[in-house]
Amino acid sequence: STRKESSAASDVYKRQRLDYPDYRLKTVFEQSRVGLLRACNKQHLVYLLLALFVSLGLFAGEEKPLAVGHQIGLSAYELHTTPKLIAGIEDNASGLTYNSNTNTLFAVVNNPEALIELTKDGGLLRRIDLTGFEDTEGVMYLGGERYAVVEERKRTLVLFDINAQTKAVNRTGLKSFQLAITSAKNKGFEGLSYNQESGDLFIINEKTPRQLIKLSGLVESSDISISTPFSLEENSFDGDDYSGVHYDDQTGHLLLLSDESHQIVEVNNKGVEIGRLDLSRGSAGLNDDVPQAEGITMDQDGDIYVISGPNLFYRLKSKQRLIQMASRNK
Repeated sequence: STRKESSAASDVYKRQRLDYPDYRLKTVFEQSRVGLLRACNKQHLVYLLLALFVSLGLFAGEEKPLAVGHQIGLSAYELHTTPKLIAGIEDNASGLTYNSNTNTLFAVVNNPEALIELTKDGGLLRRIDLTGFEDTEGVMYLGGERYAVVEERKRTLVLFDINAQTKAVNRTGLKSFQLAITSAKNKGFEGLSYNQESGDLFIINEKTPRQLIKLSGLVESSDISISTPFSLEENSFDGDDYSGVHYDDQTGHLLLLSDESHQIVEVNNKGVEIGRLDLSRGSAGLNDDVPQAEGITMDQDGDIYVISGPNLFYRLKSKQRLIQMASRNK
């Protein structure tokens, strides 16, 4: 009698379990999971592990200077060495660019107008006089021996070539392009950068209005178009002005430098902020505010360089990248 009662109770329990949808779903799920696990044989596991290793960059031949996550990672940057006075330049150092062929930097000086070549530690290598130029503020290396500078008050971009022997550049007869941008007399073009893949030039207008201008076709063709990727008046990223711009070809992002707000902001091509770096005292290893930050660029290792209006040179490195390098050298 006891066995019959136990058997009857078991049958009722089984029927109750099968009557519940949750139980049926769980049963199907468990059976499917078992089937998937059985199907995942050794060969599939090998392929899965290989894909994982590649995604982590364990088989990469070159070291990438960028932070993980398709961004430059400004929050990880800090001052590398004490800010350096640029020898032979008393004042008016402005735009800055990096030449990957010579592994040196070029800065433009305003009044008297000149181009100076610097080491990556801020040492002066040579000075090139810019004869006939006026109010030069931004400079950009375009590849080969070609460079471009912007003249602030004229709202003009000028292209020219220099080589290792060049001592002076005369503006007469050079290719130039003037933009009809209306702004305050001394609040015009300040920064210049270049996307070598697309041929687009980026020009930053300092103030009234704060404006990012994209100039396409000037370098490689005569089919020129002008556009504004996004409005810095509608969203200024807390920048009271903008004095420099750098296009990063690894991420496709822009670095926007503000003198008055003491900051660098990383934005994508739609004008969405990705990150920022404070250039005020107490941030990024700085003992003092960066005074009158005028130019910004990056080198092939991901180091960021900032030049200030008097004649100060700053080099910033990513702490994350330094840690990665140290661990690889162990």
